[in-house]
Amino acid sequence: MRMVRTAVFLAVAASSSLGAQTKINRGLPLNADGAIRIYNSVGSVRVVGWNRDSVAIRGVLGKGTTLHMGGGGAGMKMFVEGTDERNPAPANIEVSVPARAKVWVKTATADIEVTGVTGSLDLYVVGGRITVNGSPADVNAEAIDGSIRVVGSPGWMRAKSASGDVTLDGSSADVTISTVSGKIDADGTGFDKAKFETVTGSIRFAGSFRRGGLVNFDTHSGSVEVGLSSGSPADFDVVSIAGPITNKLTSTRPAAGRYGRGAELITSSANGGTRVQIRSFKGPISLIRLD
Repeated sequence: MRMVRTAVFLAVAASSSLGAQTKINRGLPLNADGAIRIYNSVGSVRVVGWNRDSVAIRGVLGKGTTLHMGGGGAGMKMFVEGTDERNPAPANIEVSVPARAKVWVKTATADIEVTGVTGSLDLYVVGGRITVNGSPADVNAEAIDGSIRVVGSPGWMRAKSASGDVTLDGSSADVTISTVSGKIDADGTGFDKAKFETVTGSIRFAGSFRRGGLVNFDTHSGSVEVGLSSGSPADFDVVSIAGPITNKLTSTRPAAGRYGRGAELITSSANGGTRVQIRSFKGPISLIRLD
């Protein structure tokens, strides 16, 4: 009898739990190059580009949360609102948008994932993760404690995080990545104008540069490792005020720093052609050949 009562209790509890959530399935028209703004505090937001002049939103809202959405063909917005602002229930939503749309998403701890959008992206999180897959026209991504990962080839990219890591797996003609304590990891080709900056985080780059480009690496105490594939043109100007420099890319040896400590290095690979400046106060710097 006790087992029967327990089973009934569990069934009722499960039913109540399911009843606390609300499934959503809505849509609105939006121009192919229209703009959309999305806000969701907790949970997740997944944005998928598709070849339709409309927006479709599907997902599950937590107890006490409501989805508001509206707008016209040129632009629209949607946001998830909860009755308990101090402890909001999570909402997990997937939004299909025209591939060329301009997309703005802001969350607190909700993760953001964007796939297949070729328009502009503005993405903001506090403690969530940002993931972008594809080749949007431009990406502006900011996080406080969250990580940022871009897989693809955005035409223009700006990514900033305080303690989170930032990863780029692909390429971009114009990219700036900065962190305070998070590490930067960039792999790819076709970099023309690029800047990688940290305070205490490490920087790792592996790939190649376009001839005639300008690339900067800057850190206070983090390590910097730059690995180039064979034939990548670069003119290096490397200075570490108090840290060592290791050069396994060319035959040029680092010289002692002009202030009696640290090291400096001036060298070129593949006949040069891209200005590469590396600066560190006390972090170690390494140049390596990838093949």
